[in-house]
Amino acid sequence: MSADEYVQWQKISYDLHGLVAQATEQFQLKAIYLFGSRRFKTLSLRSDIDVFFVPESYIKPSDLRRFRDETCLALDIFLLEHGRATSAVNESYIQLDDDDTVIKVTRAVKLWSKEDGNSTDPDISSIQEYADHVNFRDTILPNFPLVRSLESLKTRLDQQGLPTAPVIGEDEEEIARRLIETARVTATFRLADFPGKGSARGSFVVAPQSEYDFQDLFWIATKPWIGQAARERVEIVFDGQKKKSDFSLMHSRFIVEMKFAKDKDDAREIAKTLAGLADFYRQHPNVRILLFIVYARKYAKIDKTAWEASFSRASEPRVIVSVIEVA
Repeated sequence: MSADEYVQWQKISYDLHGLVAQATEQFQLKAIYLFGSRRFKTLSLRSDIDVFFVPESYIKPSDLRRFRDETCLALDIFLLEHGRATSAVNESYIQLDDDDTVIKVTRAVKLWSKEDGNSTDPDISSIQEYADHVNFRDTILPNFPLVRSLESLKTRLDQQGLPTAPVIGEDEEEIARRLIETARVTATFRLADFPGKGSARGSFVVAPQSEYDFQDLFWIATKPWIGQAARERVEIVFDGQKKKSDFSLMHSRFIVEMKFAKDKDDAREIAKTLAGLADFYRQHPNVRILLFIVYARKYAKIDKTAWEASFSRASEPRVIVSVIEVA
């Protein structure tokens, strides 16, 4: 039996419907969720009221603190966006893949959403009571990304046919980002990066001059840790033509194509090619993601931001274009 069951504190009642009405009047929100002990009804009169605010636009933490001070001191408000839930008071946080995962892991329940209005869940008690004498201490989240156990992660990746030895990403897009970074770094290698007198030192491409030089660098860098990577395999026959990808992973689900723009003429030709290749690979049922890496010298006059925005596509197969500027 807890002290709250036999000590008669002065109680203050707080209506969660009132919270919703006041919060949505002052802030641009998409949803409000309840989590923690109040959600599971394991509370005492000393328990704070933990809520997620999902913002529609930027909200200053100071405005949330002021809102709390003026409405209910038992409130502990966390801003939830892009998979990160951050306390408006002490800036503790948790980080997961996305908002839905945070809600699932914390088992939060929806109080209100812009689309559906107030929740009609009978399991949610609108009236919350707390003791008037309590100096509420804000909930502190662990300040680190919560990750899946390594074994469960490997099992999930293996089921999806993604690399597990080593793990290079939790999904295709994270793998793409890792490969882009590898491509970027290998293009910066210079002779000074290879001290010593070994004969292999002189065989490494330290001043790439062609598309194939960049491909060789990428192949040398990635093959040891992505054993299933393949080079120049026939991926599809379309309209009587055989198309060999530069690189493929995961049984042709993931394709990497590399281009090198030395000047504006190259840039024009590559721009024409990108859309055509994307259409070409759409004929292959296995391809889910197509990564174009375009190495570009300054003379090519490529607008990196414009190219990446214009040529990338969210529809399947997902097309990601990355421009890497080289000397």
